[in-house]
Amino acid sequence: MAERKYLGYYIFGLFLLIFTTLMVVVEIKNGRFWTNDLKVYYEASIDYFKGNNPFLKRYGLSSGFFKYPPPTLYFFWIYTKLNYFTVQIIHITLSFLAFLVSLILMHKAIFIENKENSNKIYSGILWLAFVFVAIHLVREFHLGNINLFLLFFFVNGLIWLNRNEKLTALSWTLLVLLKPFLIIVFLPLLFYKKWKLILQLIAVSAFFMLLPLVLMEWTNYIDLWRYWLIAVLKHGEYQVTFDSLSALSENYLRIKSEWGLSLFFGLIFLSIMFWTIFKKLTFSLLDWLCFFLAFSPTFFKTDTQHFILSLPLILLLLKELINQESWLRWSIFVMLIIGFSLNSNDLLGKNLGKWVTQSGLLGISNIGLMVFFIFQKITTKKDFKTSLN
Repeated sequence: MAERKYLGYYIFGLFLLIFTTLMVVVEIKNGRFWTNDLKVYYEASIDYFKGNNPFLKRYGLSSGFFKYPPPTLYFFWIYTKLNYFTVQIIHITLSFLAFLVSLILMHKAIFIENKENSNKIYSGILWLAFVFVAIHLVREFHLGNINLFLLFFFVNGLIWLNRNEKLTALSWTLLVLLKPFLIIVFLPLLFYKKWKLILQLIAVSAFFMLLPLVLMEWTNYIDLWRYWLIAVLKHGEYQVTFDSLSALSENYLRIKSEWGLSLFFGLIFLSIMFWTIFKKLTFSLLDWLCFFLAFSPTFFKTDTQHFILSLPLILLLLKELINQESWLRWSIFVMLIIGFSLNSNDLLGKNLGKWVTQSGLLGISNIGLMVFFIFQKITTKKDFKTSLN
């Protein structure tokens, strides 16, 4: 009986494996298996372990600065012992597993593992989730980035949140170390007074930050951090995006401000969160953590595949809609998810695809999904439970 219960996961996993394998084989055959972002991690790590500063030059593309904090260089150490093609295959395999495990964990926690939902089967949700992020998934595999690892660390931290906070602290520290700007995701921990977890996060972060000092001098380590900051700023100069709030502000409001609209929305969302906690509305810490994870790729200038981090919030929103069964609200969701999921020249054609990209429809749809989620939670009469509550 248990095997039958999880048969849907096995079938979906097989499909995802075939999809990923076919994509890699086609890219190799067409000479497009470049994984340019992975090449940056690989070559920068080789440079570093040869005694060079990896933040002083570009690797591969003109925007190919190694922009991750110095301690993360040790995460890529094993890659330096292998040839690049082997590293590509390993990285894609780990990315595939990270996505599959993350999606299954979210699916089980939100749709399956509680008394309210125990008699219902939501196997189709896995396939919908894949469709929602397929475009971003393809770009992720093509570029060889680490967003699927980030998704895994976030979801794994959620799974352990009410079971073993030390494992949560470890997962979320790795998340922030790889993408420091994702620290905004954990602002809700302050509002929900999770002081013990916050202290654990600080302690684990300090451990990883100070560990390289065992192998190098303090002054050299400080220099690495200084050059890292310069590399991040240089990368920002080369970053072209139409979906961040700063880009949308310039495009539609003719207001050229790097942080104006982002901070405005951020303060509004923080105020709403404080209000919902004060009024004891049907919001949970889980809701707000997923909410701010979805906010991160719109708040900062980043690549479009980072929007795959909105998937946890989309699944929570989907569960809300299933519980309410409102055709009007389903129609709104479908319109927003189309804008979120179809940002592709291959699907839309060159002209329409160009317009969709330059209009920032992905960023607008992402904000729309976030606002719609808040509306759903405020107007719901009954909160649903998950195994994460």
